[in-house]
Amino acid sequence: MPLTEDLTFMLSDTGVVLNSDSSGLPFVDVISVVGLDNAPYRETRREREGADGGFMDAEFERGRDLLINADIYVDSSVMEAYLDSLKSNYAPSTVLVPFYFKSPGVEERLLFVKPLGLKYDWEQLRRIGQARAQFTMFAEDPRIYTSTLTSVDVAFSPGALTGFGFNLAFDFGFGGAATTDGTLVNNSGNRPTPPIFTITGPCTDPTIRDETYGNVLAFSITLEAGQTLVIDTKYKTVRLDGTTNRRNTMTVFEWFMLQPGQTFIRYGASVGVGSSLNVSFRSAWR
Repeated sequence: MPLTEDLTFMLSDTGVVLNSDSSGLPFVDVISVVGLDNAPYRETRREREGADGGFMDAEFERGRDLLINADIYVDSSVMEAYLDSLKSNYAPSTVLVPFYFKSPGVEERLLFVKPLGLKYDWEQLRRIGQARAQFTMFAEDPRIYTSTLTSVDVAFSPGALTGFGFNLAFDFGFGGAATTDGTLVNNSGNRPTPPIFTITGPCTDPTIRDETYGNVLAFSITLEAGQTLVIDTKYKTVRLDGTTNRRNTMTVFEWFMLQPGQTFIRYGASVGVGSSLNVSFRSAWR
């Protein structure tokens, strides 16, 4: 269920909407949210031998701790039942759960988190149907994603095995008409995002080329009609029909993410007429 109101939050597709404008009971009034700014950077510091100063590396980010401080308002006669529903919503999970949030002026975004429960004290406020609470979560992946999953199909390109050695993210102005031999995909965020590539057979020795930045993923495998090879660039896995590990079929390992903006993707194979490539991803933000 997409969030339609600004400044609202929800854990999972069927969770309780926090900070809704609804004036009826029960509702959760969010006071503050901690952890949606820059994720903490993983720093390494070293002294500069024989001179003043030092060195610092801060290329990568740590996971995000998320904390929501809120006031809960509910009829005192059903306070415990409502708290039970919130505790169930934010109970620990062995799998990642989408945490949605809606900011003014931009589309709904999400983090994939593991919830860490609801914390609150028994206070005098319970007598009037109010409780102060904290919702806690941890995002192993610090990227903030758009909630919309983008899916782009790339047709088989007979020339993709040899390719071009320069950026193709522009119109050709020489020797004839512009090429349609490949597809532009657009990451509208401000940081690289990991795509999932799905090759559908029949094909032999398929190749995926990022022509904008010069990266290649190549495989020595034959797919029958209807078989798929799923390449997850986030976890660096290659699975036949989504289950069987076939990373050993890789012959070129230039793992890449989709950079902010447009990337020109081409798909080819030594034999591949009738096959196709699908690129699925979410735009990513810091």
